[in-house]
Amino acid sequence: MDTSNAFLVPYVGLKAEFEQRKNELTRAFEAIGSSAGYVLRDEVSQFETSIADMLGVGYAIGVNSGTDALFLALKALNIGPGDEVITVAHTFVATLAAVVHCGAKPILIDIADDFNMAADKLEQVLSGATKVIIPVHMNGRCCNMSAILAVAEKYGLHVIEDAAQSLGAHIDGRHAGSFGVANAFSLHPMKNLHCYGDGGVITTNSASLAEQLKVLRNHGQNATKALISFGFNSRLDNLQAALLNVNFKYFADDVKRRRELAGRYHQGLGSVSGIKLPQPPEDSGYFDTFSSFPILSEDRDLLLKYLQAKGVECFIHWETPLHHNQYLNLGNIELPMTERVSREVLSLPIHPFLDNDQCDYVITAVREFFDGY
Repeated sequence: MDTSNAFLVPYVGLKAEFEQRKNELTRAFEAIGSSAGYVLRDEVSQFETSIADMLGVGYAIGVNSGTDALFLALKALNIGPGDEVITVAHTFVATLAAVVHCGAKPILIDIADDFNMAADKLEQVLSGATKVIIPVHMNGRCCNMSAILAVAEKYGLHVIEDAAQSLGAHIDGRHAGSFGVANAFSLHPMKNLHCYGDGGVITTNSASLAEQLKVLRNHGQNATKALISFGFNSRLDNLQAALLNVNFKYFADDVKRRRELAGRYHQGLGSVSGIKLPQPPEDSGYFDTFSSFPILSEDRDLLLKYLQAKGVECFIHWETPLHHNQYLNLGNIELPMTERVSREVLSLPIHPFLDNDQCDYVITAVREFFDGY
């Protein structure tokens, strides 16, 4: 077992990935440096085309982060003061920050037991100010998009998918990031497909919206460099795009490996009564990419300490629900499933460079904890 990390089983495989792909990544870096093509060059266009083709959408627009992908999508739809946006609290704060920084108000609903938006609760919080629904595809799994889109169509609302964690996931054959009017992905190093810093991409099927987003990301300049509005500095860096193009070649195999590991966890932990596992890879209609493998346990905190002592690195998404953070002023609301998940969730290591022995080591450690508890 590789002991070069602080943990016997690291939560992510970024070091191993770099070692394996170092020659290709270095050549990409040298190509950009020797050409001095640093901003919005062919590498960005190549990456955008690859993403659009994979997802079956008309356009992909590279930006500098998943946060900006959400923010610019909202700005392009003229969302601002007086508007309400329905989303969830079980997400990274960036989802809500994008709404707040537009001047709009986030309205929070609970999640279902798959960690995703409970679509049956949408109509309970609708108001005349509601303009957008932002479903968040968590842990590599799509939300129930047919139910969400039905509500959006019924009330004339926009849907913007926060697909930051779920590139490559699909439901009934249709990819996350292809349902909404505009959709946001993160390319942060913790994501299934990542660059080596911050990066993001917006997808859409609207030609006019795509052009508007390209203007917004580049200081308000259009394709001819004419300044037609105030915009933002949110371009996907050309060097990062070149590195992404290297990683994109391995993306399908990386997802395949994640799904194999998820199946191995299910086989090894399915009989353990003290935990609840996420849906298995074979879940009907869903294709999960398992950007995380979150389990639920009432003994989460003790389990975490035990696994850490065994050299297994784990992660909690997230200990304090966003609506309980006093500094965010999100209102005095109750979201029972969100609160339960924050108390009980623990994500086990899952990444393409995790070998079977390491996976089995985690399984054995979890089983040992519950056998001796």
